[in-house]
Amino acid sequence: MKKTRILGAVLGIAALSGLLVPSPAQAKDGVSSARVNPVRGHGGGSVRATVDFVNRKKVVFRNFTVRDICPGDNLPVRARIWWKHTDGTTGHSAWKWDRNGCADNGSNFGTIIRSGSKSISKLYLQVAVNFRPGQWVYDISPIRDNQYT
Repeated sequence: MKKTRILGAVLGIAALSGLLVPSPAQAKDGVSSARVNPVRGHGGGSVRATVDFVNRKKVVFRNFTVRDICPGDNLPVRARIWWKHTDGTTGHSAWKWDRNGCADNGSNFGTIIRSGSKSISKLYLQVAVNFRPGQWVYDISPIRDNQYT
């Protein structure tokens, strides 16, 4: 009887502390960002947006912002959205450019809505910095899974 109470108490504490209960999955919606840091006199760049999966086929990106990071090298920074459909095909948005230099907080493209006939299973943001003509350096945000698929 005493062992049963001790075991019950241990199991109760473990369950309350999350040891036996699966932890919730990381939030699917939220802020996504990617960044290329400046290197040896070349500027960097970043992209940031708040991602909101509305349903299987629709995603809203709020405050989609592309930013040139100093030093001012007068080279462009661009960013776009990549997605994967549930059938395995992929797609991407058009490039959004920040050509304002590093003197401001970047180019905010506001709200971008992606919807189509196919379900979207995953997506990420991509930023590209032009280090010299023909040489682009890329980074991507962590991949987000659509909780509706």
